[in-house]
Amino acid sequence: MKKTRKAASNVNNAVNLISGAYTLPLIDKLFSNSQRIEDMDDIYFSITALVDTDRTSEAFHMIRGLFGIAGMKYPQEIVQLEKSEELQESFVSEFIFDFYNVIEDKRLETEEEE
Repeated sequence: MKKTRKAASNVNNAVNLISGAYTLPLIDKLFSNSQRIEDMDDIYFSITALVDTDRTSEAFHMIRGLFGIAGMKYPQEIVQLEKSEELQESFVSEFIFDFYNVIEDKRLETEEEE
C-alpha cells in the first residue's frame, strides 16, 4: 500500500512539474499577444467550466489549442499525459491552478503600473 501511495505521489509531483514548466511560458506568450487580463480570465473560466462539467478531455484539447495559438510546440511531456484519463485530470487541475496564479500575478503587476 505504501509503494502505491508513493508511486501516486511521484506521478502527481511529475505532473505538477510539467504543468509548472509549461503553463507560465504559455500564458506569457498568450498574454503578450492579447495584453488583456479579461481575455486570460475568459480562457481560465472556459477551461474551468469544462472541468466542472466533467469534460476534462475537451479541456485538455483546449489547452493543446492554446499552444498552437501561441505559436508554441506542444510539449511531448504533455502528449504523454494524454494516454491516461487520470493523468489528464491531474494535469488539467494543475494547469488551472497555475493559470489562476499567473493571471493574479499579472493583475497585480497591472495595478501597480496604474
